[in-house]
Amino acid sequence: MSAGKAWAMSRNVTSSRLTTCSVIKEGRAIRLEFLDDDGQPVSVDFPFDQAESIVMTLPQMLSKALERRTHSQSSRYVFSLDRWLIESCDEKSLIATLCTDDGFQVSFAIPFDACRAIGQTLRQEGQCGMEQESLDRSTNEPRLLN
Repeated sequence: MSAGKAWAMSRNVTSSRLTTCSVIKEGRAIRLEFLDDDGQPVSVDFPFDQAESIVMTLPQMLSKALERRTHSQSSRYVFSLDRWLIESCDEKSLIATLCTDDGFQVSFAIPFDACRAIGQTLRQEGQCGMEQESLDRSTNEPRLLN
């Protein structure tokens, strides 16, 4: 069967509710279980490498979907940071783990040069933000964010 025919025969399933996410096959795959638009249970198993590709793709796809919904190219899908952790990785980088309050977390290996640049930028932007916040409090006028 050709790839074109296989694609034409594919079945589209629309999720109405995600029910369970689990690690299967001793960590070699993940399973997403959900209810389809008829309320029937459906599951999809993704090998580890495909799951990694999906995780890397979804945040960008959410931002693109938001751009289309808002008709604004400056729209971004943003996760609210609840907590973070910095760990030693090796002699070249640190691991930064960023977590939301609803359980999402992602870890990055950050080279030391990038760590320094991020630190300097956070310090500079944080100072500007604190100064602006102080001005806003003294004038009691709303601040434009965009």
